[in-house]
Amino acid sequence: MSDSSLTLIEVLDHPEVRDLLKPGEVERITATLCSPEPAAKAPLYIRILSGIGAWFAAIFLVAFLGSARILNDESSALVCGLAFVGGAVALAKTCKSTFPGQLALALVFAGNGMVVFGIAGMFSSHEMWGVVLSHGAVCAVVYGLFPSSIYRFLAPVVLAVLATIWISVDLKTFALMHVLIAAEMLLAGGLVLHARRTALIQPLMHAAAVMLPATILFMNLSQVVMFNGGLWQAVPDNPMAPSSAVLAGGLIYLFFRLAGGVRQARQPWLLVAVAATLMLGIFTTPGILVAIALLVAGYAFGDRALSALAYIFLPCFLVVFYYAMNVNLAHKAWIVGGSGLLLLGVRWLLRRSAPVEVQP
Repeated sequence: MSDSSLTLIEVLDHPEVRDLLKPGEVERITATLCSPEPAAKAPLYIRILSGIGAWFAAIFLVAFLGSARILNDESSALVCGLAFVGGAVALAKTCKSTFPGQLALALVFAGNGMVVFGIAGMFSSHEMWGVVLSHGAVCAVVYGLFPSSIYRFLAPVVLAVLATIWISVDLKTFALMHVLIAAEMLLAGGLVLHARRTALIQPLMHAAAVMLPATILFMNLSQVVMFNGGLWQAVPDNPMAPSSAVLAGGLIYLFFRLAGGVRQARQPWLLVAVAATLMLGIFTTPGILVAIALLVAGYAFGDRALSALAYIFLPCFLVVFYYAMNVNLAHKAWIVGGSGLLLLGVRWLLRRSAPVEVQP
């Protein structure tokens, strides 16, 4: 008795089966069946230990180079940094397992620091502005070459931190903090509203969404009385009006963009939202405007990371705003209570006048 069993490929090749399927489906099914199965991942504890081992290997390598006095010279640090970055990029693109991936991540961070040190030192720019420009140049080059969302997120955040430190240490340049906030707002808004959510853009978008409220929170803390005798004693008592005006305009643009454009300008609910934004921009810290923008964008685009950032920073800005008010406790209580009633009234008006598609 002969074996008359058929394979799945032979069944798909049968004329009657082909008549039941759409054109091209047989080829797609066959390609899926013939593709090799993905390799099974190692257990979680093995991957954790491999990652820890990779970071220790990179740390010991950098420590060896430092103890051998190879990194004392700027040109040597630059050469080693370029070698580290190049090796990390090649390792990340050719090896997909845990140990090479974590080793590449550690090497790219170490190489980035070495290159910044080398470039800033070779051009006699040990001051902060040289470090900021050097890191910005390195980040712009390595960002597209190194396929790691961790590096693509942390490198821009570090750049914003360095720029904030550079601006804040000098009284003459502290007013540039408003320019930095405007640049961060344009970057975050442009990526959220106009860019596609690709693996290249997503980390930068989330980094910009972190940098903007963090920079404003630093400006708020620099003006709170509790910091006047500490690290930020030299920070001037700059008004927040420029940042508030810029961010209020950005939030109003976000409302109009999500509502459908300028043709919706006469909608009552949109007018109420614009009026509330202007009131918040005049009487509160600009950080509250940023938190509201993150909350609206996270809800509109289904981005949980943006919503989480809004829930994290909004209480911080409310607390800072409360303690920064130079009034007695009785007046603070009236302001807090009145603000709550105002927001409840705005919510009631929006729910009554907003169209169905934008109601919660």
